[in-house]
Amino acid sequence: MKRRKHGRRATIAANSVRTMRRRLAQAKVAYDTATASAQTVGHRTHLMGQAMMNPAELCNPEFSTMCSEKLVVANRAVAAMVGQSGGIQRAWTEFWFQQMQRSWAAAPQFAGSLTPGRFLQAAAISAGTLLSDWIALGATIAKVSETMANAAAKPVRLAAVNNAKRLAKAI
Repeated sequence: MKRRKHGRRATIAANSVRTMRRRLAQAKVAYDTATASAQTVGHRTHLMGQAMMNPAELCNPEFSTMCSEKLVVANRAVAAMVGQSGGIQRAWTEFWFQQMQRSWAAAPQFAGSLTPGRFLQAAAISAGTLLSDWIALGATIAKVSETMANAAAKPVRLAAVNNAKRLAKAI
C-alpha cells in the first residue's frame, strides 16, 4: 500500500499563514491610522482652543492646511483604488463570457429534452452551475475589493502618521 502524501494540507496551511499575515498587516495599518488620527485631532483641537482665546491665532496656517491636505489625500486614495479596480472589470467580463459559453453548451440539452423531466433536469443543472458561478464571482470581487481598500488605506495612513509627527514637533 502506498503512503499518501499530505500535499493538500500543506497548501491549506500556507494559505492560512498568508491570510493571517495579510490580516495582521491590515490591523497594523488600521491601528497606526487610528492612533495618528487621534493625536492629530488632539493637537488641532488644542490649536482651535488657543484661537478661541486669542483671535490672532486664527492666522495659523494649520487651519488652511487641514482642508487642503484632506483633498490631496483623498485624491491619492481614489487614484490608488482605481489602479487596483481592473480586477473587478476582468471578473465581470470573465463571468459573462463564461455564462455565454455555458448557455451555448446547455442549448442542445434543452432542445434534446424529449420529456418534461429531462427538461427540468437540464434546467436544474444549469441553475446550479449559474449559482455556483455567482458565488465564485462574489468571492473574486470581495478579494479585489479588499485589495482596493488596502491600496486606499496606504496614503491615508501615511498622511495621518506624518501629520501626527509634524504636529507633535510644533506643540
